[in-house]
Amino acid sequence: MPREASAVDAHSMVKEQVVELCEDFEHEVEREAHSPHDSSQSDLLVRKHINGVAITFFILIAVSLLAAILGYAIYTHY
Repeated sequence: MPREASAVDAHSMVKEQVVELCEDFEHEVEREAHSPHDSSQSDLLVRKHINGVAITFFILIAVSLLAAILGYAIYTHY
């Protein structure tokens, strides 16, 4: 029986944590909906990382295109 009780307790603890997570998410959504242009530190941090990923992505595209052009030029030269 203790095993069944601990399983029930674990299930109820997980359920409470999920409910708490959902409530926190709802509060965050409400806060963002009321002030969408509020620039907090987290928004700034995310924006910087997004910009960094975008810049890195475009640099990789440019290097790939340059390598393809260089490879084509070498291939057609011989």
